[in-house]
Amino acid sequence: VRVGDKFEDEDDLSHLMLFDMGMDGVEPIYLTDVADVRTTDNSDTIYAKLNGENGVVVSFTMQSDAATAEVSDNIRKELKALTEEYPDLHFTTLMDQGDYIHLIVDSVISNLLWGALFSVVILLLFLRDIRPMFIIACSIPISVIFAIVLMYFTGISLNLISLSGLAVGVGMLVDNSVVVIENIYRLRNNGATAVQAAVSGAIQVTGAIFASTATTVCVFLPIVFTSGITRTMFQDMALTIGYSLLASLIVAITLVPAMAQSILRGETKGNKNKGESEFTLDHKALVLLASVVLLAATGYLSISKGFSFMPEMQSTQVSMTVTMPKDADFKQASEMADEINKRLADVKDVKDVGTIVGSNVLSSVSIGGMGGGGDDTSISVYVILEDESKLTRSITEICGDISEKCADLDCEVAVDASGMGNMMDAMFGSGLSINVYCNDMDDLQEYAKKIADVVDSVEGTENASSGIGETTQELRISVDKEKAMKKGLTVAQVFMDISSYMSGSQKATELETKDDSITVEVIDSKSEALTEKDLRDHIIKTTDFQGNAVSVKLTDIASIGKADSLNTIKRIEQRRCLTVTADVKDGYNTTNAARIARDRIEKMELPSNVTYELTGSYETTMEAVIELGKMLALAVVFIYMIMVAQFQSLLSPFIIMFTIPLAFTGGFIALIFAGLDMSVIAIIGFVMMAGIIVNNGIVLVDYVNQLRAEGIPKRQALTEAGVTRLRPIFMTALTTILGLSVMAFNNDASSAMMRPIALVCIGGLLYATVMTLFVIPVIYDIFNKKELRVVDESEFEVIEE
Repeated sequence: VRVGDKFEDEDDLSHLMLFDMGMDGVEPIYLTDVADVRTTDNSDTIYAKLNGENGVVVSFTMQSDAATAEVSDNIRKELKALTEEYPDLHFTTLMDQGDYIHLIVDSVISNLLWGALFSVVILLLFLRDIRPMFIIACSIPISVIFAIVLMYFTGISLNLISLSGLAVGVGMLVDNSVVVIENIYRLRNNGATAVQAAVSGAIQVTGAIFASTATTVCVFLPIVFTSGITRTMFQDMALTIGYSLLASLIVAITLVPAMAQSILRGETKGNKNKGESEFTLDHKALVLLASVVLLAATGYLSISKGFSFMPEMQSTQVSMTVTMPKDADFKQASEMADEINKRLADVKDVKDVGTIVGSNVLSSVSIGGMGGGGDDTSISVYVILEDESKLTRSITEICGDISEKCADLDCEVAVDASGMGNMMDAMFGSGLSINVYCNDMDDLQEYAKKIADVVDSVEGTENASSGIGETTQELRISVDKEKAMKKGLTVAQVFMDISSYMSGSQKATELETKDDSITVEVIDSKSEALTEKDLRDHIIKTTDFQGNAVSVKLTDIASIGKADSLNTIKRIEQRRCLTVTADVKDGYNTTNAARIARDRIEKMELPSNVTYELTGSYETTMEAVIELGKMLALAVVFIYMIMVAQFQSLLSPFIIMFTIPLAFTGGFIALIFAGLDMSVIAIIGFVMMAGIIVNNGIVLVDYVNQLRAEGIPKRQALTEAGVTRLRPIFMTALTTILGLSVMAFNNDASSAMMRPIALVCIGGLLYATVMTLFVIPVIYDIFNKKELRVVDESEFEVIEE
């Protein structure tokens, strides 16, 4: 049974009859007789403009199982359709995560194609014959397709991380094929037939390339033992590289010799290697000392700069955060936004400017879609630049110009062009962040302020905040329980009476119209004008224990005092908490600043009930660094075990392991010269290098052992192996280096994320490849004092009784 109807409009509500006394000369009493009824909105607290014109901000959030780029493209199509239907309607994208995906994917594919081309050209330059180059050119796409098929069946999508894995691995795709084809080509030059060269050439190096592939793949195996953001972000990359290398191994020992025996039937060009100096074997101590000193020096210089999660990435979407003075109101913030709009319109290379004022809008369109917060005077500015191909100057220069244009304004302006970096900041926090815990509110505020002062004293930090924020002055009513009970009152009754007395407005109903639903609030005009004196003079009406009505003045049973109160109280794991924050200036490292701040806080005398912990980007970065450190240590163990199985020796793998610190030296040098921090991305590069660089040592030591097994003296075997394996070692190193060079030296925004991996691998390969030919023979000569024992095949024959 439904009784009654809803109000249909404002007039229906205004003419609501409250009561009719039924007396002659006395009209019925309507709502308009005792109250003012009016419709209001919140338009005076919303500000959104595009290029100086009023606008509406619309934000979209994708479902968790959807593809970002696909959702972005679909939204753009719908917006285009609306524009065609309504010619006066205009849309401008202020922030689109899909743009970053498209930029980076396009760049990765470009790097992959250029890397493949450079790898093929290297073969042509070394072998000076187009036929082996054609064989390698065929092996690359087959290996890539093989890897993509494996990705499909294991549920790995073509995303930013997995495609980056393919781009990083493209130079390594041809390594196995290069070693096989070079060995076949060498045997062919020595007079073997095409079939003999193909079969023998593949068999001779199968063990070496199998071990080298296994060592490279196994460095990623420990990622299954990691946790957190490290595993989430890099698992796809690890599997993709592993699949591509396994594919290249299969292609190298099947397709390459099969094609070689047919294509290399004609005459081949001789390509003799020149002799090598034995200088390093005569000066072992000098070589080893120089290697150790260089490793220690470069490692210290690189790590002392601190760690970061990702390198900064610039984009054509520049964001600005404007902080108004504390006493500013919404009107002043709106006027400031108008002025910023006007000034930025004249900046060269700026295409569109979107300005938003107020916390309600900010929370929905903050970078990364993570929620921005802020207050009614918060100003967010989104500057859309011209396409990268049309820019007349660097993004850094444009940001500097924007900052200069706003330098004289009565506000603080922060300009940032790190697009993907902003998303990372939204997820993990930026700058310095310290959680201070204490259940006592007074102690919590006191020591949060002290810790903020310590943080502010650290060089490179600015805008330190205790997290207390703006406090609100409050009246605290302390009820004397004994006095109240004598009057027949409890604290709860006092609270309920005061709450009712001060209630300014209450939601009464919803007015349902044809187009909308409007909330109806009943406002007591008297309560809006209440003062502290009114509260002190307030009379509470109650009954005593005999049931008689009594009046009790509030101040007779309670004391009223003033105090400051936090606007918000945050709890983490049931503990009251304040978050001390500070920005880190450009050119300074967050983890270094956090470490210095931690050391200084530890020297403070904190009471036992006050604790703290470093959080935000520091916590995320160091957690990832520790996880990758464990991964690297476990990978080194796996590499050693694989080589022990390959050489059936504990000594030879131990010798080859010395190539790893050589690669690290080259990686450190590359980061130092590039001016990059030791980021989590760079550490992934070092993990990769541990598996890649031992390949050169495996090829070299394996051939030395083969020569010694044939009866050649150790010293002669070392020099001859260096000469013979010089070409394949340099060829495989250069194919990987040039395959990564586009990613390392491309200046577009989309290559920035993977640049540290590329630089570490290039620096490590350049340095370690050269040094392997000098240091490994020295180590081999030092540790292999005994003659190599060779077991004749006849000894494996079973003796018949």
